[in-house]
Amino acid sequence: MELKFFPINVFRETPKVTFFDAGIDKSNGSDIVIHSGEATSPPNKQNEEQYYVHNHQIDHNLVLTGERKFILINPLWDEPHHVIFLNRSMGALEIPIGTYHRSISGKEGSIVLNQPKRDKFFDPAKEFVSQKLNKINLVNARKSPPVYWIYENNKIKRVSFNPLERKVKTLV
Repeated sequence: MELKFFPINVFRETPKVTFFDAGIDKSNGSDIVIHSGEATSPPNKQNEEQYYVHNHQIDHNLVLTGERKFILINPLWDEPHHVIFLNRSMGALEIPIGTYHRSISGKEGSIVLNQPKRDKFFDPAKEFVSQKLNKINLVNARKSPPVYWIYENNKIKRVSFNPLERKVKTLV
C-alpha cells in the first residue's frame, strides 16, 4: 500500500501572505478540524487509544496551520502501521476507507482542512464513532514496526526503522 498526498498549488506568496488552491477532485465535503493547543482526536478513553474508521468517506487532510501527527492502522496493507508528520507543504493526506486513524497536535495546536469524498450511504452519526483496537488483527497491526513519513529538503520521505538492525532506511 502506498499512501497518497495531493499537492497544493501556491498561486502567490508575499511577506506574511500565502494564497493557494487546495482543491480535491470530486470532494463533496469540507470539514475544518481545530486543535487548540495539544490535542488528540479522538481522545483516549480509560487510557486506551481510540481511532476513527470510515466506511463511506475517504479523507483528504491538509494542515493549514501547525503540524499534525497522523497514525494510520490497516491490517490489510503489507505495511499496516504508518505515522505521518503532516505539514502543509506535504499536501493533503488521503486516508482510505477502512483505515483506522487518529491525529495528534503539538503544544501550538493545528488547523486541518479535510475535503472528503462521501458516498450516498454516509451518515455522520455512524462515521465519527471512536473505537479501540479490540481485534487481534488490529492489535497486531498497531504493534508492527511503523513506516514514518516526514517532510525534509522539500520532499516527502518514507522512512522505516528496524530496531533489531539499529539503522534507519530512507525509502523515498
